Amino acid sequence: MLERIWKARRDERGFTLIELIMVLVILGILLALALPAYLGTRRKAYLAEADQNLQEMRTHAWLRYTEVGSFDGAATPASTPASTANWTFAWGACTGTASCIMSATGNTGSPVAGATVTLTLFNTGSASVTSSGF
Repeated sequence: MLERIWKARRDERGFTLIELIMVLVILGILLALALPAYLGTRRKAYLAEADQNLQEMRTHAWLRYTEVGSFDGAATPASTPASTANWTFAWGACTGTASCIMSATGNTGSPVAGATVTLTLFNTGSASVTSSGF
């Protein structure tokens, strides 16, 4: 009797349909859990790239303000970071003593196309950052 059971077991090969469906369900659940975390990490990386260059612009504008007491002349082509594969950087209104605005705009065809990050530097040294289009 045992010999017949062992022979029948040896002849069975492969997986049952239920086993294959269970594997697919488990993989689907794992993907559903992992995908949002992955996309959130990518978004943070793109924002960090824009933030790094905007902070360079902020430093330049603040140094200008502390030297002459005004943001006039802070927005120069030499102080504008080079565009990256994802972002183009530009100065907004940087005149007078109230505030200086700088922005990063997502390049067409990049993963951040249509997104904008704006940094406003105030004469107190504080800053406000806003983003849209994500």
